[in-house]
Amino acid sequence: MNLYDRINMMADEPGTYDEKMYRILSSDKYSAGDYRKEALGEGMEIVNQVIWGWWKPRFLLNHNLKTAYEWMSANEQLAIVDAEDIDWDSMKRLPDDAMATLRSYSFQYPSFIRGFSNGVAEVQWQLIPDGRYWMDDDGYGMSDECELNIYGFIDRTGKVISRFRYYTEEELGGHVLNRVRREAEARVANQK
Repeated sequence: MNLYDRINMMADEPGTYDEKMYRILSSDKYSAGDYRKEALGEGMEIVNQVIWGWWKPRFLLNHNLKTAYEWMSANEQLAIVDAEDIDWDSMKRLPDDAMATLRSYSFQYPSFIRGFSNGVAEVQWQLIPDGRYWMDDDGYGMSDECELNIYGFIDRTGKVISRFRYYTEEELGGHVLNRVRREAEARVANQK
């Protein structure tokens, strides 16, 4: 039985789904081949999977709680994020193709969960890839698109603590993400 069949079977069993998924994903089988694990600090780990030739963050493991969370489905859609987790006002100035990626919760382009610190990790969600993304080995197919990312912060259960937001280059250059991280860390600390 493959991973998807085992996990889908568990979805019908109430209460212990995250713990059972954790046991399956903690095995060495999910550290080789199409899977690899990456330590994120603070007892957290991501299980990446090769999808269409790219490493994608599929599952988040919390070794402290011995639980696992599906971050992204096999069809590259975010499994945890929903409309409440997005600052839609900041997205008003985005182009239509970025909005289409966002509305479909697609995590298909290179996107990352960065390391945990003080219970919080930064998530970079790419809505439009750099034009080189489309280029083949000979350099053909490259477009003139500029990479467009949005950012949010999650806690150790994958819950969005600071909603996904679009930041201008000026805001990013002004280290606004450091301030937003500190605010997210304070929210997590207050939840304890």
